[in-house]
Amino acid sequence: MGEVTFRFSRSEAARRFRALPGHEAWGALQSRTNGVTDELVLARVHRYSGSSDREPAFTLTTAEEPVRTLCTVTPQPVAAYSRAAYAVHDGAGRCAGRIVRGGSSPGIRRQWRIEDEGNRCSAVARKGNIRGWIAYWAFSPLWAVLAVVYLVGGDLHPGRSLWGKPQRARWRVRGGDGARKVGLDFHDGLYRADTGALDARLVYTQAVLYGVQVAAGERKSR
Repeated sequence: MGEVTFRFSRSEAARRFRALPGHEAWGALQSRTNGVTDELVLARVHRYSGSSDREPAFTLTTAEEPVRTLCTVTPQPVAAYSRAAYAVHDGAGRCAGRIVRGGSSPGIRRQWRIEDEGNRCSAVARKGNIRGWIAYWAFSPLWAVLAVVYLVGGDLHPGRSLWGKPQRARWRVRGGDGARKVGLDFHDGLYRADTGALDARLVYTQAVLYGVQVAAGERKSR
């Protein structure tokens, strides 16, 4: 087993590739070693032109020629508005698993679940850790005062540095000994994945979907 560190980027450079027919170049998953993002692209993200940012349908491909499809991702209908599910199929059209998004029991920490085909392996994460949410709510009465201070100081977008909600997420999977271990970890824009714990296609799909949610939250706070 090993570990890979990467990020999901939607920068102009990351979108500089020829998209599949009926798709648009939407970003790339880029590896990171020794604290620096290198040129190795783990996967390219082609969003289906008819889908939305909120519930995207997309295809992941290799970067090297000849281009090979890693998986296709499509939203599935669900009963509850607060839930979403995405089916993941491999390049041959076989089901590889799915990604499920829903609210946790208190209704605050959104839950994400990675399920492989047949739900033999399930990894679950909740948005933000307990310590981060305690700090978030503890300082909330000071936001109005701090906002004024930032605006007086010339910061026209205080939301970027003041009231961003906790984003840390750890997907834990049950190992052979019954103990839960971290299969995928998101922190400060980077993902760390245990390559032996989860299917890489499901890991990459989850990274794209969670990255879209984080980016949407950042836009709302500005």
